[in-house]
Amino acid sequence: MQSIVDKVSLDRLKDRELQVSFLCPYCKSARISLGTNQSLDSWNGVDCPKCSAHLLLDSLSVVMIKDAVVARPA
Repeated sequence: MQSIVDKVSLDRLKDRELQVSFLCPYCKSARISLGTNQSLDSWNGVDCPKCSAHLLLDSLSVVMIKDAVVARPA
């Protein structure tokens, strides 16, 4: 059975309300949430509430892997 692999870029996800959450890479103590409206295109982003680092999305892709459905003969 083959798998289907589809890679989706940040540009294709802009209208899908994508939200990414992670610990701040500088202070490692504040949880940061970024969405597709906080991208490199407009230099939007969020400031870490603890260390004031400015964080934004500059690239992201999501890879989906799904087993192909095998059609059964009638």
